[in-house]
Amino acid sequence: MGYLSYKKWFIRHLMKEKKLFTILMTFLIIFIGTVSITPLFVGDIFEELVKQTGAVNSFLVSSGLSIIQLNAPAFQGIIATGILIGIAGIVRAGADFTQSYVNEVLAHKVTKNVTKDFYENMLEKSQEFHDRVRIGDIMSRATYDSRQMNIFISPGIKFLFEASFTLIFSVSLMIWISPKLTSLLLIALPFYVIAIRDYNKKLRPISRAQMEQNGLLNSRLQESLTGIRVIRNFVKEEDEIKEFDIETDKLRDINTQRGIIAAKYYAVAITVLIIALSFLWGSYEVTAGNLSIGELVTYVFLMMTLMMPTWQFGWTITQFQVGMAAAKRIFEMMEREEYVPEPASPVELKDVQGKIKFDNVSFSYTGESSKKNSLEKISLEVKGGSTVAIIGNPGSGKSTLMKLLMRLYDPTEGEIFIDGINIKDMCLSNLREHIGVIEQEIFLFSKTIRDNIAYGKPNATLEEIKKVAKLAQAHEFIEGFDKGYETVVGERGVTLSGGQKQRIAIARALLVDPSILILDDASSAIDAETERKIQTAIANVLKNRTTFIITHRLATIKNADVIMVLRNGHLMDFGVHEDLILTNVDYRRLFERFSELPPMKIKEEN
Repeated sequence: MGYLSYKKWFIRHLMKEKKLFTILMTFLIIFIGTVSITPLFVGDIFEELVKQTGAVNSFLVSSGLSIIQLNAPAFQGIIATGILIGIAGIVRAGADFTQSYVNEVLAHKVTKNVTKDFYENMLEKSQEFHDRVRIGDIMSRATYDSRQMNIFISPGIKFLFEASFTLIFSVSLMIWISPKLTSLLLIALPFYVIAIRDYNKKLRPISRAQMEQNGLLNSRLQESLTGIRVIRNFVKEEDEIKEFDIETDKLRDINTQRGIIAAKYYAVAITVLIIALSFLWGSYEVTAGNLSIGELVTYVFLMMTLMMPTWQFGWTITQFQVGMAAAKRIFEMMEREEYVPEPASPVELKDVQGKIKFDNVSFSYTGESSKKNSLEKISLEVKGGSTVAIIGNPGSGKSTLMKLLMRLYDPTEGEIFIDGINIKDMCLSNLREHIGVIEQEIFLFSKTIRDNIAYGKPNATLEEIKKVAKLAQAHEFIEGFDKGYETVVGERGVTLSGGQKQRIAIARALLVDPSILILDDASSAIDAETERKIQTAIANVLKNRTTFIITHRLATIKNADVIMVLRNGHLMDFGVHEDLILTNVDYRRLFERFSELPPMKIKEEN
């Protein structure tokens, strides 16, 4: 990724709001214009005072050192100029309010679009991406980094253009008044450039380090809160706090270092020096008759208007580095390789029969073929409507095979077909809408039970929801809650037992009526009696539906149409219970493991 890529991405988002940006620039120009012409009015007043009194010290009138008698036309001219200054002030205030307001709206819209773009991108990422990236790091970029971009836009964009326009307007007027005096700026220009370049160069790595450390802190905080039960079980609160303090101290050191660099920004001191030199040289030019008092006053006032741009450039550079470091982090994560790409011309899956074919499928989590493949050359055809039990020792690749079927990953080698169509040729959403999954680790949202069951079909009626809840043996315990289906479950469903969560998950999967159903050890947290009820209740539902069941329940395995026996990623055998029990050693071992104990021998009596 090139250095300019993320900047172009940021500018593209900024330019989506062309109307707001145009309004902002218009009122910025009006604001700076009124600021720049005010010194001209002030200079005219001083010029008129000098003409009327003939004294250089006319500006000391208010001190009582001299009494000035102004004729009526001159007094009226001064009043008119004062009115113009007042009008300019009112226009300036209105323009300042408008451009500040528009800048805030612009920042909000751009940040909203960036966050939405990032969120959509994260949802489209492959499972492999989410397996590798820390949730806290994603959250840091979605919240803290986007906030830093927001600050750069408002007031950063406003300050940047305000300082630029002020510089252009004021310097142009200064050249018009006295090109000779303005030459001081040309002498100081190299020092300005050196100061800003040095400041910018030192800030860049610090800003990046600040973003990275904030991401690390967010990740640690999220991980600690997620694992709070483990921390408490092992009484590790103090250790976690100490480790968090260490990371916080690192962030403090980074921020302190940035503050020291900011304190060394000496462009403001250069501006103060140039103002002083301009006043001294200008005073000499007045005495030499090359410059009038009014022109000197105007020139010095214009020089003083450059104080604010000098400070604004320093602030903007600081926030620019932080904002661009944030934009780069967001863009980098969005641009990370997508391991499960969408097909260019997707084939739509219709009228699904559920015929599945695994053709020489191998898979490695490293993304390339190796001796340690999680799956090795799996080939099998499953008829539509079949119930397939997948058994094997832990780590044999049972869940991985099902993840490949859903295209959470793509095979390292081989192909998978549904009804003769390669799943790589299908749109991901079209593929997955035909597959229902109930996993061992159930995730429920912090919503009502009704919302969780209807997650895949938001427009489902309460009657439909209750129907699948009854099939999943969940209706009875749901009705036992005070608010029934409107009961709000805690985050990740912590207010429910493991068995209750799994039954809600089963109801959620059944509601979307998938053509292919995957039960990944879905009854592990359900007692045998409840499982029996569920199996009986959904027996009719499973008809004409291809179902893959990963389980250790012998009764479920025996009733399957096809049993797949996996060992260390290899398909050792497949068939029905009656055949495998006689021919396959791996299956016999699993069968013996889960069989009932032999009857006790009767003790012989003498």
